[in-house]
Amino acid sequence: MNDRWDVIILGGGPGGSTLAASLARLGRRALVLERERFPRFHIGESLLPHSREVFERLGLDEKLDARFLRKYGARFLCSSTGRTRTYSFADAFDPKFEFAYQVPRDEFDLLLLRHAAELGAEVRESWEAVEVVFDGSRAVGVRARPVARSGDAAPGSRAAAGDVVELRAPVIVDATGRDTLLASRMRRKAQVAELDKTALFAHYEGAAREEGIHQGNIQVVIFEHGWFWFIPFRGAVTSVGAVVSSSWIRSRAKGETLDELFDRTIAESRWAREFLANARRTRPVGALADFSYRIDQLTGDGWLFVGDAGGFIDPLFSTGAHLAIKGADLAATAIHRALDAGDTSRAAFAGYEAEVRYAVDLFLGVVQGFYKGHFRETLFEESQRPTMRKLITTILAGDVFHPERRPQWASFLQQHYPPELPVFV
Repeated sequence: MNDRWDVIILGGGPGGSTLAASLARLGRRALVLERERFPRFHIGESLLPHSREVFERLGLDEKLDARFLRKYGARFLCSSTGRTRTYSFADAFDPKFEFAYQVPRDEFDLLLLRHAAELGAEVRESWEAVEVVFDGSRAVGVRARPVARSGDAAPGSRAAAGDVVELRAPVIVDATGRDTLLASRMRRKAQVAELDKTALFAHYEGAAREEGIHQGNIQVVIFEHGWFWFIPFRGAVTSVGAVVSSSWIRSRAKGETLDELFDRTIAESRWAREFLANARRTRPVGALADFSYRIDQLTGDGWLFVGDAGGFIDPLFSTGAHLAIKGADLAATAIHRALDAGDTSRAAFAGYEAEVRYAVDLFLGVVQGFYKGHFRETLFEESQRPTMRKLITTILAGDVFHPERRPQWASFLQQHYPPELPVFV
């Protein structure tokens, strides 16, 4: 098959859709292959303010503001001590983006994917990537097939459901999320030590939330066996999840359902019990295990990883979608320049890999500092220095891609990072 595209993107989640939209805006021919038919349920529902840098460039901010609840900050609550602390994004070093959005991912991801198509990207849903095609060490294409679904046609092709076809492009991007299609097959995926957590999650109607400008704040409730997220959406629904230790999961009784385990987990926290006292669960409890993993190489000759396909960190600071969106924006610039120069080797993507790796490792260091270092105490510190408060708020806002702040981040990690763990930043 002759080349019809500059880039083939595997996966239509936030990373894949943002990349496709950014490339289309630059005049590049992008093809998105998405295995599912949107909308579909997904967790990772709390965005960070500095993703809006990308949304503004893509013309998305007004669409998002019309649909989703604004999030002006984050509130942390300790179940054992009763302490609380709120961080408002307006107090960050750069207060330009003082709010983010709380988004049901089925609606949000569909909006992003449709926006990419509106900008000129070709989108094929119900298309599964079978494997990446290599010529030596260089990725040159993808073998993919339409997936038969009730009522579906195979968009963008005359291929019958199940027929494998070969599609070619100078650059292939794996944005398949936690499926990590290419990284798994290249054996480059490894779990992160000390972060063997499991997430339990569901949606509720009628959960307690803050009032006024704070009603959209994410609430992070810390308790003995882990922590809860409470993410309010516009309307009555709140996403509730618990990220818990492996020892707590091992306490699950024989025959105990996930719903029962989640109810027992909620009972362990005074705040969680209070927030859900008058709430009704609207979807069965789901679970994801072994939450955090790293990928040792994010780029190669003719290929890149974007978003969760290149690694995932514990969702404590809502970094997953943000890293996918910001990483996709950086990837689009790198790919556009590489295609202009006629050089799509790994060396051409070195700047992209370094920027994304730094941001990922910074967030990873802060998460590990929370679980094993002093950062948890620092969050609630009564006599917190103004500079420390700004640093924490800036991290929570996702403003970690500016090189001029690296000395501050290095100093921060030196104070809060567990000495027995490897330092990535």
